[in-house]
Amino acid sequence: MKLNLESILFRKIKEGDYSAFSELFSKYYQPLFLFARKFVEEDLAKDFVQDCFYELWKNRKQIELKTTLSAYLFSIVKNRCYKYFEKERFRAGKQSEIEFQLKQEEINYFLHSEKSILEFEIRDRIQNTLEKLPPKCAQIFHDSRFNGLSNKEIAQKYELSIKTVEKHISKALKIFHDEFKDFNLSYFLLILKNI
Repeated sequence: MKLNLESILFRKIKEGDYSAFSELFSKYYQPLFLFARKFVEEDLAKDFVQDCFYELWKNRKQIELKTTLSAYLFSIVKNRCYKYFEKERFRAGKQSEIEFQLKQEEINYFLHSEKSILEFEIRDRIQNTLEKLPPKCAQIFHDSRFNGLSNKEIAQKYELSIKTVEKHISKALKIFHDEFKDFNLSYFLLILKNI
């Protein structure tokens, strides 16, 4: 999901737009459920995710995001899991202290994997964008960005002028820019480099 789309959806949600809320719910229910399900039973995971969205809707006007909306949602679910384990720890007594600490570490580990989920989503979008490029443009861009060929080497490979190669690369970059216009450019370039 484009970061700008997240902020647009959140702005609409703050204004009470239920269709935007429904769109966000559809996008994040499954990843949040799978995240919670790693730590708690299925019914609890469903409850935690539903509570997360309920809390978002109920407090939508007061929420001021300091991070991405997806990170905010994952944090709510993470905190629900923490509270659950804290309650279980007190119920079970001292013997579950180590288990509780292990669960906390496991939750933190998987929470950081939310970044990986975003990277996979971006890689899919990059692949889809590459497929939108005209064939010659895609080949030249691929050779330039993924194979590390210089414009001169590409020009020789395809028997084109360097100017034509530059035009193809500029065209591809413009299409990528349009597709990722609101995305953090440095993060995008890092992923593009590692694709």
